Amino acid sequence: MRKSQVVIIGPGAIGCAVGSALTEAGHDVTFCSRQPFERVSVEKVGGASTLFPARVVLSGKDVPSADWVLLCVKAHQVPSAAGWLRAATGPRTKVAVLQNGVEQRERTEPFVPEGTTIVPVVVDLPASRAAPGEVTWHSRALLSVAESASGKEFCTLFTGSFVTASTTDDLITRAWAKLCVNAPGGAILALTGQPMRVFHKAGVVDVARAILQECIAVGRAEGAKLDDALVDRQIEIFLKAGPDEGNSMYADRMAGREMEWDARNAVIVRKGALHGIATPVSAALVPLLAALNPSSQAGDAA
Repeated sequence: MRKSQVVIIGPGAIGCAVGSALTEAGHDVTFCSRQPFERVSVEKVGGASTLFPARVVLSGKDVPSADWVLLCVKAHQVPSAAGWLRAATGPRTKVAVLQNGVEQRERTEPFVPEGTTIVPVVVDLPASRAAPGEVTWHSRALLSVAESASGKEFCTLFTGSFVTASTTDDLITRAWAKLCVNAPGGAILALTGQPMRVFHKAGVVDVARAILQECIAVGRAEGAKLDDALVDRQIEIFLKAGPDEGNSMYADRMAGREMEWDARNAVIVRKGALHGIATPVSAALVPLLAALNPSSQAGDAA
């Protein structure tokens, strides 16, 4: 296996987890961070932890030109990562975008040189960040990319690591299926300020069901193969979740941080409008989610 120069932009839970896996696989990994840390540690719940020294750069001028850039910031943080992207992306660099939502390519293209290969990645890697460079990994570690030469090359990067990366001939369905998890779960926990136990309160499942139905209708119009039974399957998963479990939107809400409402919920409204599909529930929730963001509240105060 050829060793690759990999730059990780966004050393949060996902960035540190995949960076650790790539280090384990023998690649040269550099983390772009606003906070220094000397090592990266990924601890699996109920198992052992992996620990590696971390090469961290705090300035764009110190970023090496990369074979691969893994963009692991949240969707709304891409503009703030533009400097790192410009510094790391050379003529032969490929950029893999590990983000929620279905617009990874559209959100990244304005910030990389024209013609740069962009590989959208659907991430199924439940993890939480305990401190800079320290991650707790909860169960599986799966990455999905479209079937292509660059997709296969991306998967090869993880050979010999704890992450399983694979290609699929239907990434659109995979991405929209994940959005069917993120759109209702994130919005409901963020708006109520409660963990998963909130799904057992009167009327909450009905709201989740309505969001799911809108997401499925729009996803189908975009080409995703989503069956009607997905609604009941996902509701059952919500109801079986641990009462104190949360998700990243909930964690951001509780910490007073910006949230991914645009990539998870507003996208349903935007793309629904393009296809002439009504999305009244999502349209009602989006301004409420937007109003919770610190930047929105600061603007109101001014």
